[in-house]
Amino acid sequence: MVIATMVAMSWLASVGLARLSQEGEYRRMQDVARMAEAAVPASPFNADTLAPWHASADSLQRATDLRLDLFDHEGNPARPESDEDSSRGADRAIAAIRQGAAEARSDHYDAEQGRRVLTLAVATENNGILRVTSETTALDRELRLSQWSLLLRFLAAAAVAIAAGYVVAKRAAAGVEELAESASQLARGSLQVAIPTPDLAELSTIAAAVTGLRDQLLERARTIGRQGSQQAAVLGSMVEGVLAVDHRHRILSINTAAADLLGLEPGKVLLRPLQEVVRNPDLRRFVLRALDCKETIEDDLVLRDASRERVLLVRGTALRSSSGSEHGAVIVLNDVTHFRHLENIRRDFVANVSHELKTPTASIRGFVETLMDGALENREDALRFLSIIARQAERLEAIIEDLLALSRIERIEESSDLTLETVSLIEVINAAIGSCQLRANERAIAVSVDCDPAVIVAVNPPLLEQALINLIDNAIKYSDPGKTVRIAVTLKEDHDDRSITIAVADEGSGIDEQYLPRIFERFYRVDRGRSRKLGGTGLGLSIVKHIVQAHGGSVDVKSTPGVGSVFALHLPCHQADAPQG
Repeated sequence: MVIATMVAMSWLASVGLARLSQEGEYRRMQDVARMAEAAVPASPFNADTLAPWHASADSLQRATDLRLDLFDHEGNPARPESDEDSSRGADRAIAAIRQGAAEARSDHYDAEQGRRVLTLAVATENNGILRVTSETTALDRELRLSQWSLLLRFLAAAAVAIAAGYVVAKRAAAGVEELAESASQLARGSLQVAIPTPDLAELSTIAAAVTGLRDQLLERARTIGRQGSQQAAVLGSMVEGVLAVDHRHRILSINTAAADLLGLEPGKVLLRPLQEVVRNPDLRRFVLRALDCKETIEDDLVLRDASRERVLLVRGTALRSSSGSEHGAVIVLNDVTHFRHLENIRRDFVANVSHELKTPTASIRGFVETLMDGALENREDALRFLSIIARQAERLEAIIEDLLALSRIERIEESSDLTLETVSLIEVINAAIGSCQLRANERAIAVSVDCDPAVIVAVNPPLLEQALINLIDNAIKYSDPGKTVRIAVTLKEDHDDRSITIAVADEGSGIDEQYLPRIFERFYRVDRGRSRKLGGTGLGLSIVKHIVQAHGGSVDVKSTPGVGSVFALHLPCHQADAPQG
């Protein structure tokens, strides 16, 4: 742009310079014409009157390098040789004077001789015509030199302007490049990038705007980061599983609980189709229903794997954007296996309690009605019926006492309000054996104890004694006469954890492995007929389990059919509870 401007200005200046040069030459020709006009004779032209003028004209021609010619009003030259150098331009100037003009100018380029000729014709007072002719070869040469010199100066000025503009542009471009680089880093997410402050006022304004934008983005990023962290923390800490899918069934989000329930890795399933990562067809169908339904839906699903079977309560609702349009669905998964198990236990408990109470109640009612119908008259039958009623009443009392004991133990377990005493373990075991000794003697069953008398434990003695009584009594009832019930106490140490195990082993018929997982449930009986015949309430082992759990321990059983069973109580042992001596 600078070069084009300078060339255009140079051309305009050259044109103006040429115009000024030509105008200056015409003025010089006018001055010479006025001097020559003063010598033009007033009398008619002839050789005598024109001689002085010719002499003056020759002198002026030599001094000015201009040609002077004189014509009469008819256009005839005063000297015949004047007509030899006439040209179309000179003829036009003479013709203009003859037509009444006071002065006429004309320029003509002679292509044959390669020269330009300027002609000035003026009318004299005696109706003559004075013609001044200038050959501009030298003038044109000087003009061209001046024009070239002017062009070179313009080009030099252009070069200086370009150099200065380059320096200024480079300086400005450096600021722009720095701003552009900072903006690029900002666009790539580098919100901590420093924004340069250029010297140019315009760039400084842009830099200030970019800095403000960066600060806003940084604050928004922090806000979004905090919200994302809070959301991730909330979702990660939720017990419920949360799964979000879009309208294309791709997984948008999944928290740790949902991934654990479905056996997935959260980082590897995002944006993958649900049917590729979830194998449960019921869950896939539920997701399709959630995508199609505008209302919240709910259902129970069963997940089966190699280890266990789980029941999930699943809720699904449409995933809506801020504008209200639906873009997917959110699925909430709750593992309700434990609650369903508790519901089943509750139903079984109610049914079992009803059944256990119904049998003695019905028996008592039947024999009472029999007595009322006349059996009282027969003393022998009456006594027999009354003894049966007494046994059934005792059974009812035992069931109620066990239920109350179990309820009391569960309250203690829930409130963690168990009173502990430091006692000798062998004393608690001997007290339990003493309570069962009469039944053992009746069945000729020996009870042996393997326990270090120095073992001191922090327990609730009545509750632990009750648990041991239940286990020893069961071992005696289910062992054949003449067998032995063995009680063994062992101390286990695992790093900083110490525990005491009390094992009660019998030599009875044993229990099949399929019944062992439910052996500690309330009213659960492996052999219902035999259990009732032996006088059991079906709550003994459940009481044992809750007593041990109230102490912070656990109970397990190992049994071999035809050989016997071993019930083991594992109780935590504090440092003060370690064997002494």
